[in-house]
Amino acid sequence: MKTKFNHSKLKLAIVSAIVAGSMGLSATSYAATATGTMEVSTSVSISCTISAAALVFPAYDPTHTSNITGTGSISYNCTPGGSATITLGEGLNPATSSTDSVPVRRMTGDQGGSPLPYEVFKWTDEAPGVAGGLSDWGNTQATGRVITGDGSTQQIPVWGRIFAQETNISAGSFSDSVAVTFTY
Repeated sequence: MKTKFNHSKLKLAIVSAIVAGSMGLSATSYAATATGTMEVSTSVSISCTISAAALVFPAYDPTHTSNITGTGSISYNCTPGGSATITLGEGLNPATSSTDSVPVRRMTGDQGGSPLPYEVFKWTDEAPGVAGGLSDWGNTQATGRVITGDGSTQQIPVWGRIFAQETNISAGSFSDSVAVTFTY
């Protein structure tokens, strides 16, 4: 059997093979690269979430000769490594002598009458049970409490005191509301 080649088809096949091969060679032969670097950066800012459990006192008897104490707590979760200062406001009913540094907080009664003074404290060395003691918790950098976040929810105690034998206190329920502020 004899095969007849068509010269024009054979020429076209050879030229196509040469062109296809040279394209591969020219892409590899003439390709060049350059490299550089791209700086990538950001900053992580501190962020906190807070919640406060009520400071609750037992029933108060104005004829009793001992102060009464109550406890509450503040829970927070802050960015690891970030520090913040927790301050407590003067409350809704501060005495006229009250200041942010030395708050004189008072609860008002649902039956009217004289307000019932109370104090709020923090542990001075930030670690209850270690050397130190309680000090007034105010609304300034100096009278606040400094914390450092670790990324987990932490809880710190709040202590309160009502002095014994407050006079002119009417029977009824007493309350106040104190702002809790994180400054960072």
